Amino acid sequence: MKKAALLLTLLLILSSLGLRGQKRSLQVDDYFAIKNVRDPQISPDGKWVAYTVTSRSLKEDKSETRIWMVSKNGGEPLPMTAKGSSASRPRWSPDGKYLGFIASRNKGKSQVWRLNLQGGEAEQITFAKQGVGGFWWSPDSKNILLRIKDKKDTNAK
Repeated sequence: MKKAALLLTLLLILSSLGLRGQKRSLQVDDYFAIKNVRDPQISPDGKWVAYTVTSRSLKEDKSETRIWMVSKNGGEPLPMTAKGSSASRPRWSPDGKYLGFIASRNKGKSQVWRLNLQGGEAEQITFAKQGVGGFWWSPDSKNILLRIKDKKDTNAK
């Protein structure tokens, strides 16, 4: 799986830089054209791979991470989260019905969201005041275990 993620990263780099057979010096704008592909997760049925793609904007001075999904047979990748807010840590529910992820939307703290793979908008399923740092699905897909910061931790941000 690591080889597939590395190959996907290299292909994205080459296509975004437009370096097919051209020789030129690396420029600052090239750094911002590079997309960082990470965290590949294979669906329970083995037919799909969800992963994150991080892009950077020099003009807006920010980065954004989105979740994408692609069939194991290849084809066009499908965006699972929209532009405008970052999302991370895609995780399939064991029953394969949902793709959970962490996102902080509307200037809130990071929370767990659930996307029904049969359609519809993502729904927020946690409301932890201090935000969520990680999550794990229960084997029956009905519950999740959360990693959150202690509210009393004075070093917590």
